[in-house]
Amino acid sequence: MSCILRVGGHDFDVDGFMAKTSIEVDSLWRKGEKRFPKSGNSKINQSSGVRVVASEADFSQLAKQIEDATSFLRQNLEQVRFLVSFPGVEGAVLDFGAELYPPGWASFTFPPELLALAGEAGVSVCLSVYPTNNEERTDA
Repeated sequence: MSCILRVGGHDFDVDGFMAKTSIEVDSLWRKGEKRFPKSGNSKINQSSGVRVVASEADFSQLAKQIEDATSFLRQNLEQVRFLVSFPGVEGAVLDFGAELYPPGWASFTFPPELLALAGEAGVSVCLSVYPTNNEERTDA
């Protein structure tokens, strides 16, 4: 999955939200719990939050991620607005993941409909870029 809606806050009552929503949550974390409970890492979550899948398209399919995320926001706008305005929520971001091949520059454009829907929902848009070797490229 490459496009995730991530919402959180220091005083966000994840369990209270989960009891009142129909949106499908992929994963969640709670303030005070171990960040990586199955590892030896002892870091503790400083906030609570949820992750919701907006697109399962691959890093190499940014156009498909954008299409899926736009559709996701259209279909779930009221639930996303409810989530973003839930007590304790401090931020929400729609995070797209994309590959970047050497020599290391790229241009990514987001359509007005996606940006308008994200703005209406109170959600920021983020692009996380992951460097990839040319040898791993499957569409070349």
